[in-house]
Amino acid sequence: MGGGSRTIVVGGGFAGLAAAVRLVAAGREVLVVEAAKQGGGRSRSFFDKVTGREIDNGQHLMMGCYRETLSFMRVIGVPDDALDVQRNLAMTMLKPGGAKVELACPTLPAPLHLAAGLVGMRGLGLMHRAAALRAGLLLPGEIARPDDNETCDAWLRRLGQTPQIRAAFWEPLIWAVLNDDPLVASAAMLLAVLERAFMSSREASSLVIPRRPLSAVYVERAIDYIEARGGAVRFASPARKLELDADGRVVGLTLKSGETLATDQVVSAVPPQALLELLPEAAREHVVFRDVARLEASPIVNLWVTLDEPLLDRPFVGLIASPMHWLWDRDRIEANTGARDAPRDRSLPRMNPSTQASASGAEDSLLSVTISGARGFVDDQPEALRELFLGEIARYFPRARPQIRGFRVVKEKRATISHAAGTYRRRPETLCPIPGLLLAGDWVRTGLPATIEGAVQSGHDAAARVLDNS
Repeated sequence: MGGGSRTIVVGGGFAGLAAAVRLVAAGREVLVVEAAKQGGGRSRSFFDKVTGREIDNGQHLMMGCYRETLSFMRVIGVPDDALDVQRNLAMTMLKPGGAKVELACPTLPAPLHLAAGLVGMRGLGLMHRAAALRAGLLLPGEIARPDDNETCDAWLRRLGQTPQIRAAFWEPLIWAVLNDDPLVASAAMLLAVLERAFMSSREASSLVIPRRPLSAVYVERAIDYIEARGGAVRFASPARKLELDADGRVVGLTLKSGETLATDQVVSAVPPQALLELLPEAAREHVVFRDVARLEASPIVNLWVTLDEPLLDRPFVGLIASPMHWLWDRDRIEANTGARDAPRDRSLPRMNPSTQASASGAEDSLLSVTISGARGFVDDQPEALRELFLGEIARYFPRARPQIRGFRVVKEKRATISHAAGTYRRRPETLCPIPGLLLAGDWVRTGLPATIEGAVQSGHDAAARVLDNS
């Protein structure tokens, strides 16, 4: 294999696999080393004995504006039926008591589709819809754009958003894409998502839901793609130390086993703390890595609940003013065959026609519950979270009497970095002070929050730097 020396990618999640796929496609020799026994990082699936199912570490959601992610999935051969792509953005939020607030954007060019959807929101008064419309119209040309020091809360107040429209639309969006409290999250990071999702094309705002467990969707296919082109992936191989020469350049990587792998190019695609642990002590004193050490984490708690019968009449709903932000009916999601046939953006995977089929007839129904920014719950015992679940279900589904047959808690204590206002400058660039070391991961400086799209973009950016230096 031509193209110079071997590139080692540390980390087998979205960022690392995206980087490796891009590199082997260009003819580079690549080795991926992953500490865990399987790939996927914080976006993975595993067999769970409690539910008796293959489940994800948490429900993951994408959007049509995830250009890098969808391109990566096309390259590795993700099939049409693995993702459910909405034709138009639509979502349902529930108030306490069960009343619905429904957003359904029509088939209009962006951003008119969002404006029409906000005007037509069912379940909110005209004043609140008008406030949302005003904000939507201001987004493309707002004079006083938020910087990273302004919180989402302050920005929404400046845009004149009412408490009702904030609770039904803005705050669920903020929790979902920033994994942080609107009182502290950066408005600049929110605006970066809004512009990509709502200002470019109608298809960009459509929600994209993986219909199969994540490891089956992308991890296995990415590994097959890498190995078929001469690359290698080694699991259960924790990296322990980046080896530098006297001039501070990368010359190798030492694994926990004691083996040292010679290389002059390493792509680090691991979380911030794991990166710092790889560096020699002197390198950590550089201002770039001192800023990395100041990045804080924001957790996510996911509940996987097996019920005796379905709770939802649709694939997912959001809960207004609840610590449980989103509920997902995994049986409906996995049984659904896709979006309705219609002319669609060729940049998106083509899907099969949709049905409104309910759960697949199984006796039990699997529900996934997302608690974002879960600092107040991440240390709770399963019994306390079970009581929280039952209490919130009673509030939002007063007629339901669900019987729990299985209850599994999956905690990601470092699910993402915190996007608190004023912290974006702490995120490092792809090129770092150590020659031969490229940084990837959803937490590096991509212009996006820590999402799947940010992770894949960072991997592609790192691969591009390697190829530029070939």
